[in-house]
Amino acid sequence: MFELHDVWKGEKKATSRDQWTLAGAATTFPAGHRIGLIGPDSAKNSAVLKILSGVDDPDKGAIRRVGTTCWPLDYTNFIEPKATVNQNANFLAQVYGVDPVEVMRITARLSGVKVVRGKPMNQYLGPDRRSLALGLTLAFQFDWYFVDERLPRAPENTAADVDAAIRDRLSHASVIWATTKPETLEGFCDAGLVLDQGSLTFYGNYGEATEAFLRANETKVVGQNDRKSRKAGRRRRAARRAGEVDTQDAR
Repeated sequence: MFELHDVWKGEKKATSRDQWTLAGAATTFPAGHRIGLIGPDSAKNSAVLKILSGVDDPDKGAIRRVGTTCWPLDYTNFIEPKATVNQNANFLAQVYGVDPVEVMRITARLSGVKVVRGKPMNQYLGPDRRSLALGLTLAFQFDWYFVDERLPRAPENTAADVDAAIRDRLSHASVIWATTKPETLEGFCDAGLVLDQGSLTFYGNYGEATEAFLRANETKVVGQNDRKSRKAGRRRRAARRAGEVDTQDAR
């Protein structure tokens, strides 16, 4: 379960509600769902995922989480770059109370990377570091998983094993999946969170969440079009007045 109490997150000098990712967000939603986080701005969706998962803190407010939360699946900053793969695995195994040998075994198999004894993480090539981070992530079963737009891509030689591992982990957990295109998650998500102008609203039915998102954004589009029409009208009137003045001067 998640409980958000007056949660705020935004730009350092935010002056309007649109500049806040979260503006006094307050909601509660239960475990046991595949929740689509629907918002029009992918950057703000990503920021909300980081806050919900705990890898970033809100500027104000409190979040109560029940159950273990994974960092977003494509997130890599949870690893200690100056430590070895084995040291990272041992540390995480201690934190989550699992067998470090099993963690290393799963990490090596899913990453497809040849692990060199004594080699710090920051000395591996970028793609290998990402693969190792994903392997470490999938070595643990969390209660909550977070996906930002799409699942992480795995190396071709381990893609089938990684896909199977992701399906297995997600099938035993609650999921929050962020998207700007709600139709892409139809058939997977059964509930929704709609992010709109800093507010976060939970819907127990994904179809209802999609409809609420579309209504909110349709209203914004109509409002924007009205403002554009008014501006265009003002410009036309100003142009006509200018033309009348020029005609009078010519006379």
